[in-house]
Amino acid sequence: MIIKRDEAFRAVCELRTQVGPNEISVGTGMFVSSPVGDDQFRGWIVTATHVARETNNLSQIVIATKEGKAKSLPLATFGNISTWINHSIADISVLPIVFTDSNIRFMENRFFPYDHFNLDRVAVSRDFELTSIGFPHGLGIEGSFSPFTFRSYASSGFVTLKRADTGEMSEFFCLENPSVGGYSGCPVFDLGYSTNGVMQITKERTWCHGIMHGTMSDTTGGKIALVTPAFYLKDLIKI
Repeated sequence: MIIKRDEAFRAVCELRTQVGPNEISVGTGMFVSSPVGDDQFRGWIVTATHVARETNNLSQIVIATKEGKAKSLPLATFGNISTWINHSIADISVLPIVFTDSNIRFMENRFFPYDHFNLDRVAVSRDFELTSIGFPHGLGIEGSFSPFTFRSYASSGFVTLKRADTGEMSEFFCLENPSVGGYSGCPVFDLGYSTNGVMQITKERTWCHGIMHGTMSDTTGGKIALVTPAFYLKDLIKI
C-alpha cells in the first residue's frame, strides 16, 4: 500500500500536556494497527518515550476529523496512561488503545499498518527520500489539522549514541537535516514514491523506518536529527 503525503497525516496526532503554569509539552504520535481476525484489529499510539513520560490524566490528543479540522480529546479517551509500554533501551513507547463506544467513531482511516514498519535490522538506504510528519513547536492544530512535513535523507547507518533524555546508549540512524521541537515521536516514512517532476511509484508500499528522537548539535552550530529505528517496535508489539 502506497500512502501519499496528503494522506499520511491522518495517522499522526499531537500529544499536549500542561507541565507548568505557562508551559506545555508537545510531541507527535501515530496510530498503528494490526489485524487479529476478520474485521477485528488491535491498535496502539506510538511515540517517543520522552513524550510519553510527560503525559498525565489531563493530557490532550489532537486528531483530524473527516472534514480535516483539528479535534482535541482527552488522551484518556483512547487508553489509560498507566499502560504506556516503554522500551528498556530505546526512546520509543506504545499505548494500547482500549476500544469503546465513545472512541470507535474516531478510528476510521486512522491507522498505519504494523506490517509497514521496517522491523528488520537493516539500515535505510541513503538514496531513499524520507518524509517526517509532525507538529514543530506544536503548530498545525489551529482550525484545520495540518501537520508539517520535511524531507531528508539518511546520513548514516545504525550508530550507537547517548539518548538526549536519559543519557543511556541506544541505536539510532541520522538524517541530513535537523529536527525541531514538537517533531519528537513523529514517524519517519519512505513513502515509496518520488516527486521529481512526475510522480513515480518506486516501491510496493510505504515504509516507516523510525520514530524521531531529536536533534544532536554542537558549539559549531552543526545539527543532525536522530531517529530511533523501527526494529525496536517489535519488542513492544507482539504479533
